[in-house]
Parts: sequence; C-alpha cells; structure tokens
Amino acid sequence: MAHIRPYAPTDRPACLAIFRSNMPEYFAPGELPLFTSWLDKPGLADYFVLEADGEAVGCGGFYALPEQRRANLAWGMIHADHHGRGFGRQLTDYRRQLIEERYPGHTLGLSTSQHTFGFYVKQGYKVKEVIRNGFGEGLDKYIMEMK
Repeated sequence: MAHIRPYAPTDRPACLAIFRSNMPEYFAPGELPLFTSWLDKPGLADYFVLEADGEAVGCGGFYALPEQRRANLAWGMIHADHHGRGFGRQLTDYRRQLIEERYPGHTLGLSTSQHTFGFYVKQGYKVKEVIRNGFGEGLDKYIMEMK
C-alpha cells in the first residue's frame, strides 16, 4: 500500500535517486541541477513523497500562480523500478485534489515530455504547445493544461 506525505529535507537523497533512475529517458541530465535547486529551496512547500512498503518510490509537488488563476504540477516522478504500478496516477490525483481544494477554479498546468504526455491525456489534460528539444536534445517539452 502506498502512502503520500509531505517532503522533508531528509528525503533529498531518495528523491535524487528517483530522478536519476529516470534519466535520460524522462529527464535530461541538464535538469538535475534545476531539480536539486528545487529540493534545496528554503521553506519548500507543496512537495510530497510517495512511499511503498516504507520506501520512497515517488515524489512530486505543485506551485500556484494565484494572480493567473493557475496551479502547475512540478517535478512529479516515480522511480523507474516502480513504473506501471499505479503510483504515478495516485501521486498525480493527490496533487490535483489538493490544488482543487486550495485553489478552486484555477487552471491546472504542467510540462512533460513526449514519453509521458499520454499519461496526462488519459487524465483529462490537453496539449497546448510542443517545444522540440525543450528539455534537452531529443526531449520535447509538452505544455499541457486542464480547465
């Protein structure tokens, strides 16, 4: 059974390992410093860890842009060894529910790649723009949203 809880700084090594397990197919190596900076942000809020059998196997969060009536999913990922077990859906649903509770009526947005955009289409997100090599060579950026 999976459990989702708030991120703590002690989760940093596990989250970095989760990220690395998804390189280079889902994340470009050049994104690692950006993700590390995200984790090291003072007062990081709205970031979560998904645990299965006491082990961190996923992480992801969101941030709100209230002036734009928008909230974006950010840095969501499941360890490559645990893909296909429903954890990604659970983590995405959890974050979406929190956004809907805290920011009703906001548009939900995210950026992902050609490898995972279909996962989000199945959940009701629509592709708004595709930027070739937007995350790095061979990794296109799909900008998606759900109203």
